[in-house]
Formats: sequence, C-alpha cells, structure tokens
Amino acid sequence: MRGRFRMGKMPLPLKRPVLRGTHVPPAMKKNNPLPPIHALVATLVLCLAVGGGAVFVLLKSRPAKSPYFGQYDASAPAAYDFQLTDQNAAPWRLKDQRGNVVLLSFGFTRCANICPTTLANLAAICRLLPPEAQARVRVIFISLDERDAPSVLKNYVPFFNERFIGLTGAPGDIGKVACAYGASYRKAPAVSGDKDDYMIDHSTYTTLIDPEGKSRLLYRFEQMPDSPRIANDILRVLDMPPLATAP
Repeated sequence: MRGRFRMGKMPLPLKRPVLRGTHVPPAMKKNNPLPPIHALVATLVLCLAVGGGAVFVLLKSRPAKSPYFGQYDASAPAAYDFQLTDQNAAPWRLKDQRGNVVLLSFGFTRCANICPTTLANLAAICRLLPPEAQARVRVIFISLDERDAPSVLKNYVPFFNERFIGLTGAPGDIGKVACAYGASYRKAPAVSGDKDDYMIDHSTYTTLIDPEGKSRLLYRFEQMPDSPRIANDILRVLDMPPLATAP
C-alpha cells in the first residue's frame, strides 16, 4: 500500500520497518557456524538431556507479552525533537507537547487513498476517547510534499477532525524528521508532461509518542481500522481507565 512522490537526491536510512524494501538481518559471525534457529534447537536438546527442569526455566524466562496492540518498545528512546510550520503558518514544536500523546504520520494531501484512510481511522479512534483523553491527544500529519503549503493543509487536515494538525517545512527539515522516524519516501515520475504532476511513494506507519516524549508505539496501516484497541492503547499510555467495552 502506498501513496506516491519524488524524494530528491538524499537517501533516507530506515530505523523502522517501511512499506517498501526488505529487512536484511546482520550477517552471521564466522565463529558461529550455527544459524540462530539451529542454535536454539541445540540448546533445547541439551536442556532435555540435562533434565526437564532446565527446559521449564528456559521457557519461563521468555519476555512477557506486551499489553499493547501496537508494536511496543519498553526501552523507547526519546523521540526526535523538531520544529516545523503548522497549517496556520505558526511554528509547532514537539517539545511543547510533553504531557500529551502525539500520533504522528507522514503523507501528502494529493494522496489518493492511504493518507485519507489513515486520517479517517485516527478520527474514529479519537471519537472513542472520553473528552479528558481527547484533550491530551495531538494528531500530527507531516506533509512530504513541497506543494502542501500551510493554506493547503488548512483546507485538508481539519476536514477529518478540527483538532488535527498539518505540518510542513523546508524539504531539508522534512527529510531530517522523516529520517529520524524511519519514514521512507520518494517522488514518483510525473505521469504527464507537467513536471509538477507527480505522486509520492511513502511508508504508512503511525508513531505514538508518549507524554514523556518517547517513541513508545508503532502501528502498521493494517492495524489502524481497529479503533477500540488503539484507543485503549492511548488510554493506557495516559494512565486512564480502558473503554467500557473492551475489544
């Protein structure tokens, strides 16, 4: 799934899974001839040889299942701080949002389906939250398209929810923020003779930054329609009671 674009010349290193491309695990060390799965099997066989109690200890030491629906990072680092321009042409700073939950996604206003679907899903999630939680949630849409001036964002982003905020900035600044949050994007070739008639290929993840300013959760595009579960993730992060009807 994708929107469409043209990145410029600066490649963006990816820190998180992205829409396009394949994750390549680090090469195995030469002094370890066994792949990880074989090493695990060998360990289990050895435990069985020693005794069933050893197997029990091994299984018991597995990490506990995350209580969150999104991809959870228990040791999340501080989110990359940035300043961009909002839809009212005013500066918007991430550091000013401490104490709130920030839901951050990337896209562009001419996106045919991915971006409007993501924003519509975020609006549905916010509607499930009680008023006191809604007041502490910031939904941020960062445009990857230099054609999206503040006035364009103002006519687009609040359509989904009047509280939603669209951000833009210089291409270099947008590139740094996208890179910091693992967003991959590029301009696709123009489909007509007009060089400005292009689309943008981009990744489709949504990042949840917690009230302490840490990148705590990551959601795939396919997860976004599950509004109750994401709403409960937000409430848990805000240390508020879950929805009355649990998913």
